[in-house]
Amino acid sequence: MDIVVLDVVIPVSVAIFLTLIHFVGEKISSRLHKWHSQLESLGAGLMVGILFLELLPQVSIGAIVLDFYIYIPLLTGFVIIALIEKIVYKKMLNEDISSTNKLPANDKEVHHETETDSSVEHESDVMELVCIIPEQNAIFEAIALITHSLMIGILVALIFSEYPLEVSFIIMIPFVIRAFTVAFSAEQIMEDLNKKPEKIFRILSIIAPSLGAFVGVFLVLSEVAFFIIFAFALGLVLFTVIRDMIPLGKKGKPMFFIIGIIFTVGIFLLNELVLLH
Repeated sequence: MDIVVLDVVIPVSVAIFLTLIHFVGEKISSRLHKWHSQLESLGAGLMVGILFLELLPQVSIGAIVLDFYIYIPLLTGFVIIALIEKIVYKKMLNEDISSTNKLPANDKEVHHETETDSSVEHESDVMELVCIIPEQNAIFEAIALITHSLMIGILVALIFSEYPLEVSFIIMIPFVIRAFTVAFSAEQIMEDLNKKPEKIFRILSIIAPSLGAFVGVFLVLSEVAFFIIFAFALGLVLFTVIRDMIPLGKKGKPMFFIIGIIFTVGIFLLNELVLLH
């Protein structure tokens, strides 16, 4: 019975600790504003490193249990979040066009003159900007963060169930740094949300890691259920991390992104070295 209790308490406690680190990062984010780009890029590098070195390899393990069927929930999760994004953006675009049609006559004339003077290329840029509204884009980024946090909690439970205690804590090092650095991106995302969604997502961000760890403890008891849910959630994370979490264009600091990747690879290789001995 004591072993069962420890199997639950340790992963959940680690998940709570990661949540506290994330909370501290959010609280001091305003004081480290000049370092936001560096920390966001570092956090993105850690997230991508964890995604490819810790999360995706579990799919190959799941293939032993579910054969190639493991890729169906993975694909389903990816497709569902992609479709939701497209449907929401299309609805937003239609609403924007409707609101334009409802403008007073004088405003319509000005709007028409502006369109006439604009080039086709400019119109394409405007349409693209219409689709990417900060508040709505923040929702998808928030979903990515919550889902990723849930996955992290599940992965914490998996790690502590498969590896010796000391090795498990070593593996947690990039998770701790990730929890701190991602907090700066999370705070920016939360600020872009409306008041009600912001409150909901903040609550979810607090409970997601612990909930994931708690659920993960019981999921590992059933390999089939675990890998189906894991693969589905991973599909969501795979799309949203690549789509929204990695700083694009001129945003971010490539060097810090690479540092995050290298650090995760280093910890991964250190873990493998410890396991070999």
